[in-house]
Amino acid sequence: MSTYAVSKWVDMMATVHPEGGLARRLGRLTGMDGTVCLPKYSGFGRTIGRGPAFARALARARALSDEHRLTAVVLLKRHGELCACEIQAALGVTHATVSHHMRVLVAAGLVTPRRQGKWVYYALTASTGVDLP
Repeated sequence: MSTYAVSKWVDMMATVHPEGGLARRLGRLTGMDGTVCLPKYSGFGRTIGRGPAFARALARARALSDEHRLTAVVLLKRHGELCACEIQAALGVTHATVSHHMRVLVAAGLVTPRRQGKWVYYALTASTGVDLP
């Protein structure tokens, strides 16, 4: 619904309900009213995501939002260090897919890689700090 349509609807409700209670509430919910019920929190959401800790938490949340990546992390928690081929067999995906997902987990600081010859082994970082099943 466009801002114009909402504005017209709020105006119409004000004429139907002269006391304006519903119109005022709708105005606050839609942002068409200049008053905010809790002004001390106005704009707080824009400033909370500015620090490096928030950026790290967001990267970790994004990394864990994929089913394959979350499954890989749970596997590493339960079985310790695993080779990429073991993760591939457990997930039932291609080697390229495992490599992609593990790169995301490494970049988020959740997993550390260790190369041994042509094999790559992955383990959870000590500071994962994620509650997993």
